[in-house]
Amino acid sequence: MNIITQEAKKKQAIVKYALRKGKSEASRVYGVSLSSVKRWCKQYDGTWQSLLPKSHRPHSHPNRHTKREERQIRNSFKKCYERYGWDGVYSDLKRKGYTRSYSGMIYAAKRMGLVKYKKTKKKSRKHRRYPELLIPGEKVQIDVKEVPYNCLRGKALRDGKHFYQWTAIDECTRMRFVYGFEEHTPENSTKFLKMLLKEFPFKIQTIQTDNGREFTYKYQSSEVKSPFEIELNKLGINHKLIPPRTPWHNGKVERSHRNDQRYFYEWETFRNIEELNTKLKGHLEWSNNKTMRTLDYKSPMQLLSEKLELKSIH
Repeated sequence: MNIITQEAKKKQAIVKYALRKGKSEASRVYGVSLSSVKRWCKQYDGTWQSLLPKSHRPHSHPNRHTKREERQIRNSFKKCYERYGWDGVYSDLKRKGYTRSYSGMIYAAKRMGLVKYKKTKKKSRKHRRYPELLIPGEKVQIDVKEVPYNCLRGKALRDGKHFYQWTAIDECTRMRFVYGFEEHTPENSTKFLKMLLKEFPFKIQTIQTDNGREFTYKYQSSEVKSPFEIELNKLGINHKLIPPRTPWHNGKVERSHRNDQRYFYEWETFRNIEELNTKLKGHLEWSNNKTMRTLDYKSPMQLLSEKLELKSIH
């Protein structure tokens, strides 16, 4: 029996005595104030549970979400949650001028009944994290993702075509560039590299890839260089290869591919490579302007602007 239950049963004994002998007598015998005895008698309904202490939690708070803010949360939840989750809801709210924190939004959503379950918290893996890079372009990860076959429609599906998405992500700012090709070749890697250099507004020092044939011939020939490697040498960009069968070394681009699957490929279909690239362009704009927890709720574009502004000052 815990102390709260003991106190409630003690109050019950005092109330029963007061009902038999009178409230003043109970106050004198048990050594409690008369006002407390009167209050307990009024509160008592025949069970000791009725004498348990009531919550002192206030019914309202001066900083509580306003009706307008709650309406914004509900509208953004209906619009974004199914596809983009709570991060997408928060990003949509921020675009509308919402000034509260992410945790404040979740707290309000719980009170409004929008949060139906609580996810189990994963164990921290901070000891496995790589140090964050501080300079845009210091290292850019590149990888290729095959477009899911169930996204194909029309002629592309009838002809049994395969589409591939090339992805580059800057480790410092998480700024991305993506583009789709019909063939998985080193020549397309070279084309993608040239497009990437035009898109990223900073100098790239190192490019990190896996050991696929679209990037290197290292495991096919010790003498012949792939077109991608030749182009990198020509541009003076360092090429770093991750160890074989260790995709976590390219973790940022791998994670971005999982997000593409969740937020893009599970919702879109394509009839040709032109339609894929048109839709990828819109998705890329969204992902580069989406706030990220790992960036302290800034978007890659916001962080890039801050880094470039700081560099221009110095």
